[in-house]
Amino acid sequence: MHKTPTSDLEYVLDESSIAQYRYKEPANSKLLIASTNEIVTFKNFLNELKDKSVFVFNKSTIHNVRIETTKSHSGGKIEFFILNILDSNTAEVMIKTSSNLKPSDIIDTPIATVSILDKSEGIFTVDFKKDVRELIQKFGKVPLPPYINDDSSKYDDYKNEFSEGGFSVATSTAGLHFTLDMIADLQNNGHKVFFLNLDINLGTFKQIHTKNIEDYEIHSEFYKVSDDEFNEILDLKEIGYKVVAVGTTVLRTLETVFTSGIYEGKTNLFITPGYKFNIPDFLITNFHAPRSSLLSIVQTIYGSEWKKLYEYAQKNNLKFLSFGDAVLFKIDEQS
Repeated sequence: MHKTPTSDLEYVLDESSIAQYRYKEPANSKLLIASTNEIVTFKNFLNELKDKSVFVFNKSTIHNVRIETTKSHSGGKIEFFILNILDSNTAEVMIKTSSNLKPSDIIDTPIATVSILDKSEGIFTVDFKKDVRELIQKFGKVPLPPYINDDSSKYDDYKNEFSEGGFSVATSTAGLHFTLDMIADLQNNGHKVFFLNLDINLGTFKQIHTKNIEDYEIHSEFYKVSDDEFNEILDLKEIGYKVVAVGTTVLRTLETVFTSGIYEGKTNLFITPGYKFNIPDFLITNFHAPRSSLLSIVQTIYGSEWKKLYEYAQKNNLKFLSFGDAVLFKIDEQS
């Protein structure tokens, strides 16, 4: 079996290309049409959309999972980044501190006494001795990505207007290009809109560390899709509607349900070159970081020419990553 070297997912991302702020008017954000290299605004693209289309969004809500506090005995800073709530008091977390923590350690803080239960690949299982959701509600901050300068004025900008339910620790950034008014306009113009849930974990953004892409073990994420709505999407596709996945999380969820027949569960679908797509006709997605699993999806759809496309985008001052611009990929049947 031919394998794809992970080096195929490397490129030079100039720091000046990383967007530090969201567009004040999302409709003015840019969309690069991959098939033509045309650059348009989202407003113009959506207004001029001729094909009757089905737009599918990820509605999972990002939570304030970054908790900053201090160690009671030393006053040193410590940060808990909650990845997954296991039960009322315990969670899987990343911990930022100057100490070298290990299982059985106990950390006294003003907000909780935290016991380290386990550690695996940099992820800690901890017991807060308090309700984790209450701690999030009282002390949590929005988890801006590390490449965006932390500023509380940006917190609301990192949330989708249409989010509802779910538990994500990062936002579906393709959705940041859409407002509720823009979605209503789509529906008024005869397009169909659906929402599904995939709880985004940080594994989405981890760099692939294996030599070959196919050897990488991707994370699992919880998803939930209405069976009636999923089958309606299939019916609309059958009569000629074009299915537009707004974000890689939507694409992975649609493909998971199609191939498994399961509407609620966990997915670790890793899309690598050679994968045959079943549902989406188009993908709208932001520009992704080097060596990410998301770039593997881009390469699967567009081939190795994606590097020239990304280079073209940087030369034309398009902005990258979470607050940046986006690309529209046509998913051909031969992909």
